[in-house]
Amino acid sequence: MQTQTPQVAATAEDAVMQLMMAAGRRFRARTDGDTVDPSQATLLYTLKCRGAMRLGDIAEAMQLDASTVSRHVQQLGDRGFIDREPDPVDGRARIIALSRTGAATLKKSFDQRRAFLTQALADWDAADRERLRHDLTRLTASLGASS
Repeated sequence: MQTQTPQVAATAEDAVMQLMMAAGRRFRARTDGDTVDPSQATLLYTLKCRGAMRLGDIAEAMQLDASTVSRHVQQLGDRGFIDREPDPVDGRARIIALSRTGAATLKKSFDQRRAFLTQALADWDAADRERLRHDLTRLTASLGASS
């Protein structure tokens, strides 16, 4: 198999897009011991960051179709990763929250992926790592995607 040399990005925007593509492929890939699909982990992360909410609010927060979120919620609920309680304002609706099992599953998934990043940054010195943390935090805030 032939290894390709990464293309040098001409602009900061190109570099960010290359990073997103490479990281996205890696984070969407299943790892040994995964118990939740990476796309469903995103839903769990949304609940972790924003707290319990109705299905429509989750769909809006994730910018996904409600039918997609509904399917994920059903699967996650069946596995005990979320809790569903009646909405006190509208008894027909449900409030969806991250369960303890879901929080532990999400942590495990993130720990596995964080290990990949730790390995990739292993030969970076502390100043470079801190500069990267600062710049990525700033970029995330600029994108309006802090949670």
